[in-house]
Amino acid sequence: MFRPGALALLARLTLARLALRPPPRLNLIEWADTYRHISSKTSASPGRWKTRSQPVAFGPFAAVTEADTHTVTVMAGTQVVKTELDINVALYFVHQDPSPILFVQPTQGAAEAFSKERIEPTIEVSPEIREALAPYAARSTITHKEYRGGSIDFVGSNSPTDLASRPKRIVISDEIDKYPPSAGKEGDPLILAEERASTYHALGRAKFVRTCSPTDEDTSRIGREYRASDRRRCFVPCPHCGDRFQIEWRHVVWSRDDMGEHLPETASICCPACGVLWSEGDRVRALTGLADLPDHGWRQTRAFSCCGERQEPELWDRQGRSLCRTCGKRPAYGGHAGFVISKLLSIRHRLPDLVTEFITAQGDPELLKKFVNTALAELWKPAGRETLDGSGLIARAETYGPEDLPNEVMVITGFADVQGDRLEVQLVAWGPDEESWPFLYEVISQDPAQPAAWKELDALLKRKFKRRDGRVLRVAAFGIDTGGHHGTQVFAFCKARRRRRIFATKGVAGQRPIWPNQGRKAKTGDLFWPVGVDGAKDAIYGRLKIEAPDEPGGRKPGLIHFPTEPGFGPDYFEQLTSERREIRKRNGRPYAIWILPEGKRNEALDTFVGALAVRKSLPRRIDAALEYDLAPEAAETEAEAEPAPPKKERPASPGRIERQRGWLQSRR
Repeated sequence: MFRPGALALLARLTLARLALRPPPRLNLIEWADTYRHISSKTSASPGRWKTRSQPVAFGPFAAVTEADTHTVTVMAGTQVVKTELDINVALYFVHQDPSPILFVQPTQGAAEAFSKERIEPTIEVSPEIREALAPYAARSTITHKEYRGGSIDFVGSNSPTDLASRPKRIVISDEIDKYPPSAGKEGDPLILAEERASTYHALGRAKFVRTCSPTDEDTSRIGREYRASDRRRCFVPCPHCGDRFQIEWRHVVWSRDDMGEHLPETASICCPACGVLWSEGDRVRALTGLADLPDHGWRQTRAFSCCGERQEPELWDRQGRSLCRTCGKRPAYGGHAGFVISKLLSIRHRLPDLVTEFITAQGDPELLKKFVNTALAELWKPAGRETLDGSGLIARAETYGPEDLPNEVMVITGFADVQGDRLEVQLVAWGPDEESWPFLYEVISQDPAQPAAWKELDALLKRKFKRRDGRVLRVAAFGIDTGGHHGTQVFAFCKARRRRRIFATKGVAGQRPIWPNQGRKAKTGDLFWPVGVDGAKDAIYGRLKIEAPDEPGGRKPGLIHFPTEPGFGPDYFEQLTSERREIRKRNGRPYAIWILPEGKRNEALDTFVGALAVRKSLPRRIDAALEYDLAPEAAETEAEAEPAPPKKERPASPGRIERQRGWLQSRR
């Protein structure tokens, strides 16, 4: 029998014990929906975070806090899930499960910018997270923030010291395809960073999150990591028949008008099971419904072995885990969850906009690669690994020349390759969608150390060329290689003709844009423009594979035509197709390199690369009603004397070329 008041005392003690009990552990989705806020500084839709606003995010968010998952790899399009996943993971382990965290960006500058521009505004508007960090504010900086139970450090992948010090439990690696092949001499930055969690990993407590848009199939780090995962894919139920399938670009259809023009606003998804076309509203409703599915649409697709046989996944449980078709059990799971998320799965991106982007990219391998990588989240398969047959290109030669260019031609560019005893020059005419007609290949057999060579080149660049309708065209942009032993002569020639858009250039290997945003200064103080030769060769080899139409002179976006002109014989085509793309490894990391076999020449390829590069210094879309010509007085005088420098020296920007005096003369 309890004494008087004992029951009341027991009740108070029970309530006190319950009050002191820590709150239940939330998974990442529950935590984000409860505590995460979005700042107006980083989003057009500020306020409380709602995972349902992008339902495709449920899959990777849930995987981060799965008990048997230690690694999450997300290969996604731009502005879909990646950044918000990284932010939520970081702040979850700051507030909900305090742990030491390493957040890796490609460079230290990018790490500082991410912390300042994305993390700090989020902390400012999220009260509970701000409260967790407040007691340690005096010891925190932009790149190092402390809290009870750990700290978060923002570092660049190019710093071996930052990657190799102090153990961390959580490692978040963003934009991993932009990491260098090696952090100093220490090896792959991704591996180096994740080694810091080796002790936690051995105890089953580490978490690794990697995010990036894919790049080339052979060298993409995120592609490599996704292939090593369980390869989850999103299976979306059809709102008409209920069948679930992976939405891919081959399921997208749209109409054309009577004139053959594309109509992106008619874009639909065609269900492969019932054949019904989804409206844009159907697509959004189907994606919104993923939030209420037990597996949120995500299923493992990697092949597995069970019951003595290799199986492709055909059966899944309610959580999207593969099941053996013989025993009905889950096969062994390695703890690595991988996700591919294209913009087709995003309710924040419109299908007509994706179709418009795809149509715009036709004929331009560089733009098409960007679309495949950043919109479809697919790996790009570069051209150039297999040998091209130059003789097949000769067979499709057409009848046109400097005085008989097709009427589709709108602009002319060119390039000069500087050799020890000569200049090799190629001029290329360009039409819509970067369809091209190389039409002049000339060797100036003069010593580049002597004025005669440059006088002859200058005369060539002042020539006028004609279309079949009689319109006169001049060279709109021209590049000259500064490599070799004649850089001084190249810089002097280009500097005196800067207003004629004659550029001193330097070829640079690696993942670089074909044409840069701005020029750079050499050690001599001269301005030059670095050309991404690998990307240009990828583009040219891709275009050489475009099959010409059956009718002579037929047109296709990106097609390269060839003339029956002197200079375009077997030697030209052998040089144009002389190089091959190979994959090599540095510190275990694959990288691509273009190889010129011994004894081969490649001047035709190099000059085409340069002509393509300077073409990209001009607008992609050019009005055919414009005449591209230098003002007569500029053509005669600018070659003779250097123009007066502006008051404030700055590189000419290709983004402002329409303001350059003398380039667009008049409308007709």
